[in-house]
Amino acid sequence: MNNIQSISFLLFFLVISCSKKNITISDSDRNDNIFRYNESSSITSLDPLFANTQSNIWAVNQIFNTLVELDSNMNIQPSLAKEWFISNDGLTYTFHLRDDVCYHTSTCFQPDSTRLIKAQDFIFSISRLSNEEIMSPGSWVLEYLDLHGVKALNDTVLEINLIRKFPAFLQLLTMSYFSFIPHEAVDFFGDQFSQKPIGTGPFYLKYWRQNEKLVLLKNKQYFEYEEDYRLPYLDGVSISFITQKESVFMNFIMGNFDFVSGLDNSFRDEFLSSSGQLLKKYENQFSILSTPYLNTEYLGIHLPKALSEKSPLMFRDFRRAINYSFDKSIMTQHLRNGLVFPANKGFVPNALLNCYDIAGFDYSPDSVDMLLNSIPNKHKSITLHTTQDYLDICEYIQHSAKKFGINIDLEVSSPAIHRELFSSGEASFFRASWIADYPDPENFLSLFYSKNKSPLGPNYTHFNNSTYDSLYELSFQDSNSISRCNLFFEMESLLIEEAVVIPLYYDYAFRLVNKNIQGMSLNSMNTLSLKRVQKK
Repeated sequence: MNNIQSISFLLFFLVISCSKKNITISDSDRNDNIFRYNESSSITSLDPLFANTQSNIWAVNQIFNTLVELDSNMNIQPSLAKEWFISNDGLTYTFHLRDDVCYHTSTCFQPDSTRLIKAQDFIFSISRLSNEEIMSPGSWVLEYLDLHGVKALNDTVLEINLIRKFPAFLQLLTMSYFSFIPHEAVDFFGDQFSQKPIGTGPFYLKYWRQNEKLVLLKNKQYFEYEEDYRLPYLDGVSISFITQKESVFMNFIMGNFDFVSGLDNSFRDEFLSSSGQLLKKYENQFSILSTPYLNTEYLGIHLPKALSEKSPLMFRDFRRAINYSFDKSIMTQHLRNGLVFPANKGFVPNALLNCYDIAGFDYSPDSVDMLLNSIPNKHKSITLHTTQDYLDICEYIQHSAKKFGINIDLEVSSPAIHRELFSSGEASFFRASWIADYPDPENFLSLFYSKNKSPLGPNYTHFNNSTYDSLYELSFQDSNSISRCNLFFEMESLLIEEAVVIPLYYDYAFRLVNKNIQGMSLNSMNTLSLKRVQKK
């Protein structure tokens, strides 16, 4: 943080210290057993069908449950299903449900009443996903299921048949889209269900005023125990919606929020050393939770657009030269305080490379010079599209590439406009990121499957390679983990050879947590689970 930023930060702290009542949590709420956090991005719906943003997913995760869930080590654990069996051909999954799970009490059943979950609830829930009138952004998860082959054998036995083998199907089922929903609630509340959700989770909705306050209270009949104690430990969760970054961090410092997720660039140096350690002045107040995050930040090249523009990006050697032209280790150390991994492997993050290893691009000036020799228009300017949050990264790449005669112009847009530019194919060179939908390398490699071309899919580069497509399709047929890993290795090798993207870094999930909070876990999907959190 430079001197001007430090002075502004200090002045802002003094101002809000003199006017706490205007921006902080009510004093009467400060010492109770309520967990508080801020959501700078709006929560738009509490219906699992629209759990496609982190803000929505985090809230939905407190209210609903799925058949299975991920623990802090990314292992599949039982949730509403106590056990399951997979057929030898990998096409049939049979789940045995718990028989002691009730929905939140609600007038939709009868005054202050509830009922047990049933296998039929899963069928009802996915029928809503498949309803084209609802237009759920998660409807794509059903492409693996044979909807006519999803059967409730009885109230506690569910059979799911797949159209084709999908080795990562259990991981897919951890997504909020597969939450159990009672038909009575949807029938009773209709279009208001997204504001009046009824689930089985550790908390239920008490109050919600859009973009102002959302309050969840303890579900006293929640089915999970820790030793002999019925979870959750907390009495409730309070979510604020402050958009000013300065206000968020000042409230956090004063103890009004129990944690913050991520660390804005403008405040990173206020809390962390250059090596990513918490500064001593905060050691008694906060602690750090961090883990590798399944998110790859990258620069993408829309190949057909580059070709139509006769951009030097149309040449593979030019794309490879950019990959070699900057030092990712220096970039991540100085611009991200060492809180991320330099992407010197492939496109799949380190956290998922547990069965194969691959070498990507390192800083290599000699390689840049050699590769550029064959490019006829190597000095022609190219435009890199980005957003303000990543401008420092792009400026570093621009400066480093300039040393080799690679001319990059930067164009900064708002996040919404930027996304439209690269998803519509209007940008030939763009910064983007991919956060895993579920923890499997296939989810990252799907970005380069030709049938997933944007705007209908996530293939924003419009990469089209028949060999790659064949390998990708084979990865669904082979359930053997070693064989799948070999296929993934071959796919990544092709991507590196063609240099269709420029991986920048693999992200870290990072949280600053108040010292009085215990039991908060963190996994590589950055899941927010509060059922075991205690406030001391």
